[in-house]
Amino acid sequence: MAKAKSKKPIIEEEDNEIIETPELIPAAPAEPIRRIDTGMVLDMEGYGAEVASALIVNGLRAYLSVVNKGVNLVASNRAHTAFVPVKIEASSAGLDVRRDDAKPLVEAQGVLAFLYDDGEERTNFYLPVSEYLEMAEDRGESGLRLDIEEHSKWLEKYEGHAGVKRVFARLLG
Repeated sequence: MAKAKSKKPIIEEEDNEIIETPELIPAAPAEPIRRIDTGMVLDMEGYGAEVASALIVNGLRAYLSVVNKGVNLVASNRAHTAFVPVKIEASSAGLDVRRDDAKPLVEAQGVLAFLYDDGEERTNFYLPVSEYLEMAEDRGESGLRLDIEEHSKWLEKYEGHAGVKRVFARLLG
């Protein structure tokens, strides 16, 4: 059976045709943007995401916790065979944490991630909980505080990416 070729339609142009444009209607004022309900979000300030990002960049896996009040995460090696709990605190006054939040992390060789903002820049410190407990000053009911000025030399090794690599060395292999 032979195929029939379809012919392309020929469009005839009319030179004197006037095209009318529709009248423009003014746009209605924009409605106010409805804010997203964030009542159920635990990491409103993004602290957990910031620490998780630093861990991932340095070769770890990070899982944000949605069980506890506050921001916490679990760090893991890439093979998912070893895990370390991480408690995240942000402050502009000093490296503060409640005693009840820190002590349970000692046995698990946990880490305290401090996001310290001095008004000009933010510095992140990643400290082993056991060492933090030895160095921090007991402030009674207000918890524990590590003075940054007094311990600046010791804190240098736990700052930023170098701190991540030092504290999570057993996960990085």
